[in-house]
Amino acid sequence: MTSFGRGRGWSMQNPNKEQGLRRPGDATYGNNIVKDIIDKVATYDIREYISPQLMQEITDLLISTVNKDNLKDTCDNLWKQAILHDSLTTKIAVIFSDYKVALIEDNNKEIIRSRFLRFLQDNYMSREKSKMQDRKTFANIVLLHAEVYYHMRLSDGSRLKILAEPLIHYLEDLLQDDAKENIYFIMIQILRSGKDLHAACPNRLESLMIIIRQMLVKENSYSSKNRAVLLLMIELVNNNYEIKDIPLKHFYLSNIKTLSFEYPFSQKELRVVTEAKIENDNELREIDNNQRIIREEIKNDLSEQGSYSKNPNIPRAIRGSGASDTSRKGDNINTKLNSLKVTPRQKNNKGWDHDDRFHKDYE
Repeated sequence: MTSFGRGRGWSMQNPNKEQGLRRPGDATYGNNIVKDIIDKVATYDIREYISPQLMQEITDLLISTVNKDNLKDTCDNLWKQAILHDSLTTKIAVIFSDYKVALIEDNNKEIIRSRFLRFLQDNYMSREKSKMQDRKTFANIVLLHAEVYYHMRLSDGSRLKILAEPLIHYLEDLLQDDAKENIYFIMIQILRSGKDLHAACPNRLESLMIIIRQMLVKENSYSSKNRAVLLLMIELVNNNYEIKDIPLKHFYLSNIKTLSFEYPFSQKELRVVTEAKIENDNELREIDNNQRIIREEIKNDLSEQGSYSKNPNIPRAIRGSGASDTSRKGDNINTKLNSLKVTPRQKNNKGWDHDDRFHKDYE
């Protein structure tokens, strides 16, 4: 099971291997590609389409890691940052959904998309544990999945159907968790992806909409805006997931001030609303598109979490006066995805409509 927490990593236990002391000093990645990509990602405004130039620069950085056999570690760390920091979640989803990045191969001829889908699946399979451990991380996992479903396309332009039902499961989880706070996020998913969700799994989506209808009828504590959000979702279902009538559009725009019927569908940064108490801070943590804040936050996080020992129980070496911060050749990051073995089929899982090894369908 996956556990995402500050300062925690995945370990590979090997009792037969001699264990040495971890080297002191800052965490190292063997290269600065992760930092370079994050710096570029920070310049991207998610309210606009990513520029071809920026996309190419990031693609070139990722390709440069292939020869160093470091592509896997680079991707793993970027995806980890995406679920730790909501300021990066949508941006990372957009970048790794682009076909130029998704089809990059590592030295084993495995494309990034296969690994990325496996990462999403691992998160989905462990969603109950993630939800109990850290609501903020769980919210970012949901946001990442939703953004990948919306942005990632196959060569024929279609969305990945295998991601549809898990997304609806996530939306149901959000309704159970805090319906009042999350209905705006759910509405955006229905507005921009409802037609494809219905085509992929109509019965599951209809079950979700029954819950939405019940909320509109039974809940009297909702504000006029929230009731308009619920009503809009029902209206979308009844009108093949698009609103063409101009007066009707104006009605919803006047009652839902942050709504847009065109990309990016919201005039505010889209995120799942969750309360996050971070290190005794009782206030909501909000990170906007401020590059300095993003870079400082990620820099600190990389220093704390970037290097994972092959055995976290190994004592840390005592730092002497002659200690050096220079990286050693061969330093690497141990992640859960180090193995390229095919994910075993989960026979009891009802979340995926066929073989759990869904990433193989899109290689």
